[in-house]
Amino acid sequence: MDKKEQICKAAIQLFNQNGFDKTPTSQIAKEAGVAIGTLFHHFKTKEELINSLYLRCKESMISRSLKGADQEKAYLSKIRRIYKNYLQWGMDCTDEFLFFQQFGYSVYIYDKTKEEGRNKFEVFLELLKEGMEKEFIKNTSIDYLLAVSTAIMMANMNYFIQNRVKIEDENFVEETFNALWNSIRR
Repeated sequence: MDKKEQICKAAIQLFNQNGFDKTPTSQIAKEAGVAIGTLFHHFKTKEELINSLYLRCKESMISRSLKGADQEKAYLSKIRRIYKNYLQWGMDCTDEFLFFQQFGYSVYIYDKTKEEGRNKFEVFLELLKEGMEKEFIKNTSIDYLLAVSTAIMMANMNYFIQNRVKIEDENFVEETFNALWNSIRR
């Protein structure tokens, strides 16, 4: 693992444990096993590090969630694939999920960074638009559908993180998917 990766991993863990304000950069550098100058070589400020981590977590979640979805022919199968990929990402990258969940709306996240993050979500918005056009999902505000589906997915993820053994129960995973699908389907 390279030094930048070490810094990111240590920062996510420490921010999750202590919050932004109670995590000095010196502690991040120490936990990462790098000199403080190395940290500032990669990230000019603590805020730049936080914003970089926000985008990194969002990109990780999006790329893992979309893996193989384009191979699904049926709309419902595509949504199911994205959902199951998302859950697997959360199981594999729990620290990233917790960071993103805890700090996604933080004042430390720059407006420019939030906008860049929203732009990365465009593929999900297009998927919702497609579902509306084909009359698979409710014809309502896209922002509302995204908010509802995101809230359910995050709640389900939190449940699975607290009850990791349940992720192996395919019937239960399908039940949780159905809770999501039933909230948006027409």
